[in-house]
Amino acid sequence: MSTEGLGPPPEDQERSSEISFVPVDTSAPPPSYEPPSIAKAWKFYHENLPKRIKVSKSSGPGVGYGGMLQMGAGNQSAQQSSKGTGYRLARPGEIQDPVSGEPARPYEICGSYKELDEFGIGISLYFRQLLLLFVVVGGCACVNLNTIATNSEFNPENTTSTLVGSVYGLGRDNLTFANQGQADIITCLVLGAFVFALKYFESKNIEQIDLAQQTPQDYAVRVTRVPEHMKNPDSYYHFFKKWGDVVFVSVALDNGPLLKKLADSRELDEEIAAVEATNASMVAAGKEVGEASKKKLGEMNNKKAELTLEVQSLTKPTYHAKAVYVIFNKESDQRACLRDCATGILEEQFNMQCFSMNDNSTMEGQVLRVDEPVEPSEVIYENLHLSFVDYWGGLFKSYAITAGILGVSFAILNALSVSVSDNEDGTEVAESSTGYASAIFVSLLNGMLPWTLKKLTLMMEVHVDEGDVQTSILRKLMIARCLNTAVLMYVVTDFDAQFSSANLSQVQSILIADCFTTPVIRCLNIYEHVMHYVVAPTKPTQSQMNVLFQGAYWNLAERYTDMIKTLFVGLFYSTIIPSSLFITSAAMLVTYIVDRYCLLRMWSRPPMYDESLATASRKMMVVSVWVHVVMARVFFSNWPYRNPAEKPDCNLFTCTDTANVWTDEQKRIVGVYEGVGIMIFVFGFWILFFRKITSACKSLCCQSVDEVGKASNVEYRNLTGVSAYVPNLKRDSLINPLFACDVSMVNPIYLPCRKVTLDGQTLDPSSLSLNSDQDMPLADAGQRVNFFGSCKYYAQQSVLSGQQQPQQVQAAPLPQQQMMRPAQPVAVQMSPTNHGGGTGGSGVGGFFTPGQQGGNPYRQQQGHMQMQQVQQVQQVQVQQVQVQQVQVQMPGVAVAMAVPQAGAAGGQFQPLPAGWEMKMTAQGQPYYVNHNTQTTQWTRPVYRAAAAPQRPGMAGMRQQSQGIVLPRGWELKRAPDGRPYYVDHNTGTTHWTPPQL
Repeated sequence: MSTEGLGPPPEDQERSSEISFVPVDTSAPPPSYEPPSIAKAWKFYHENLPKRIKVSKSSGPGVGYGGMLQMGAGNQSAQQSSKGTGYRLARPGEIQDPVSGEPARPYEICGSYKELDEFGIGISLYFRQLLLLFVVVGGCACVNLNTIATNSEFNPENTTSTLVGSVYGLGRDNLTFANQGQADIITCLVLGAFVFALKYFESKNIEQIDLAQQTPQDYAVRVTRVPEHMKNPDSYYHFFKKWGDVVFVSVALDNGPLLKKLADSRELDEEIAAVEATNASMVAAGKEVGEASKKKLGEMNNKKAELTLEVQSLTKPTYHAKAVYVIFNKESDQRACLRDCATGILEEQFNMQCFSMNDNSTMEGQVLRVDEPVEPSEVIYENLHLSFVDYWGGLFKSYAITAGILGVSFAILNALSVSVSDNEDGTEVAESSTGYASAIFVSLLNGMLPWTLKKLTLMMEVHVDEGDVQTSILRKLMIARCLNTAVLMYVVTDFDAQFSSANLSQVQSILIADCFTTPVIRCLNIYEHVMHYVVAPTKPTQSQMNVLFQGAYWNLAERYTDMIKTLFVGLFYSTIIPSSLFITSAAMLVTYIVDRYCLLRMWSRPPMYDESLATASRKMMVVSVWVHVVMARVFFSNWPYRNPAEKPDCNLFTCTDTANVWTDEQKRIVGVYEGVGIMIFVFGFWILFFRKITSACKSLCCQSVDEVGKASNVEYRNLTGVSAYVPNLKRDSLINPLFACDVSMVNPIYLPCRKVTLDGQTLDPSSLSLNSDQDMPLADAGQRVNFFGSCKYYAQQSVLSGQQQPQQVQAAPLPQQQMMRPAQPVAVQMSPTNHGGGTGGSGVGGFFTPGQQGGNPYRQQQGHMQMQQVQQVQQVQVQQVQVQQVQVQMPGVAVAMAVPQAGAAGGQFQPLPAGWEMKMTAQGQPYYVNHNTQTTQWTRPVYRAAAAPQRPGMAGMRQQSQGIVLPRGWELKRAPDGRPYYVDHNTGTTHWTPPQL
């Protein structure tokens, strides 16, 4: 096509004098050698902190895709409903929104609690529960002010300030219903009403949070019990498209053992590279490499060889489809699919149909199980192959070990237990403990339990999602911490020491530590400081250094259990220490402030948890209130704990005065608590068990579909900052996840990985895929297809069928730097079938631009006309991507490629130079963008690159992720313009050309 008379290319009318091709100067020196830098690690740390990006809502004006002006409820490119916060959580390292160009801003430490909705339901509910408990428990504490004042009148003169208002020194005659019983009964009723209303509060908050933030879970269905032989995503696309526009189909296989070994191999590669870099630095400094280092490197290479053989042995089995994830474009389509495909356990287990409507869930004679999945960041793909027996067997072992830990704790607490005797003057003397040893032991054990039980859970148990892991940790932690902190301490304390100053002081010490000491320790973050300032400088590579700067480890289960444990202990002893309610309330507020600060400034980025942890904690609150009622009855019936011979006969529901020593007031109080305790037990049993049992019985015939609020009109294709369900594995020693499928044809904006490398260059997501020659050198690409799952994107059906898109109002164009966003060359997979004759896909080379996104009419500059233009150049673009991939695999030999102009007869397009991109005008004319100089031109540039044949498998060499074989101590990097260069750690130098092998 001739370019005469066309004028300057688009977006650069005012800069026509700058339209020129600047050829690559290979004589210029490559970037200078840079050793690992703490400054870069801190930059990585701050980029990894949570940030928020402003997005358009479904009401009010906004700027949509491609600079289109959106107004009011007709804002079809909205990313949030009208009830949203107007912001979304930025991805790690994300600087600005790829659509609107809105910058990522740090969260305010003193911002609204609603801002935390952007972290997901689980985290937001945790902080909301903290605030709610602060208010409710604080109100109960105020109710007990009269009791504190009355008790203080009977406290001895030597009472310490922290025990004023407690039962220390009170006798049987000092106990009355009006002074002690009445306030505590009101507390019980308030707390009982609170925990029963908490279900409603939780449901309303879940609905509010869910409507405020659009996540992939809102649009996705998970399909299990699929036909094992069906691994092609196209089959599921054709099955589910009858419910609406399908955007993604992901198929996960039962290949967990293979994936784990491949991930272990990747981790070992990182360790070997670190040791080699250290040895190279020593050689460059004229030092001799020690024998220990040589031995360690030899052991690592032997381990690498063993892993290679293990991987090879795991390629022999035939892997089957285990789970399929389907993402619809509209939330209403997802809900319709869930309703129509609802099945019962009997149907699924016996592969039979009970109701005619369940024909929708039958695929090739197999009854599918279709339900709503967890968020993509929660799925543990490497465990999908495990069985029912594996799951329950792991739970049994971990709970047995937890019981053993509690048994040891009981023995130690018993040895440190408090017993007292009276001097001749009547003062108390502690015989076996000062009262603080038990408190110190309890605090130390509670601090060690989260790490211990987390390791125990990961080693012994198998789970298919992170929420299930956290729930398991939560249950064990709640049982262990509550029993260890309150119940065991009560059991091991002598009868006549319960109301002693020593025992009451150690309980008070535990509560104060929870309120102040533990939060201060979290803020000090001592472990992370050691990692940053002591360990990090010893790391030989930037990647290993940055791993230590991802943020402090934490888990949501530990935070929930800390909250519940504080509430449990405070309520357990509030009858005899009423001031504990004030301490508990203060602890909730302090925890909210400290944990919010840690979440926004110190902790590592958490997954998007669902409400399962909040639900489990709510149930534990019911138990805590009932235990408080039981213990209040026990404390009142044993009042004043002085003569063991007067001990009454008590069980879970009643107490009997066997010694006949109770006063009338004491009998009245115990009787009231027996009635209240039975009432709360009945309602608690209904909440905890009865509804769950009835729900399980109903699920035998039909699965219930819980819909949260009304379906949003926000489309999935309009969302930014969201991930697809891409099979992947996470490792603590690696910054990015490893993909368990081929991602070369998936748009990088949907991949759950960083967009740039440690050097600030655009990341090639394919380098993170385990489906590669590097990871499986003994299997070719055709064989590897059988070992891995898949993730496939499908274009919008209305576009493929040729429907005319509505017109939109053109707003002012975005700044040029916002319109140019670097990305790796990809080809977007479309549906294998044409809808009304539409072509099945398009690819882009180099950069993603607004006009290249399928979906909303506002995202397509010219509607159907542009789709036809894309179809005309589709083959050219695909060829360009293929040649670029070949170019990456053949670096090293200088080759000059003369490239024909676009439209030349019979011409084959060659790859563009690094930093260049081809675009289309509204009239269909191609032009070329140089992102290195921010200029445009009509003519296609001439590419000049280095290439060399690859020689894998050489002794003493290391194979890089791009397929290049380098000697030990060498590393491949990329310059700011995208060109590869080579770092020689042996001499501390850099080179454009690879070393001669």
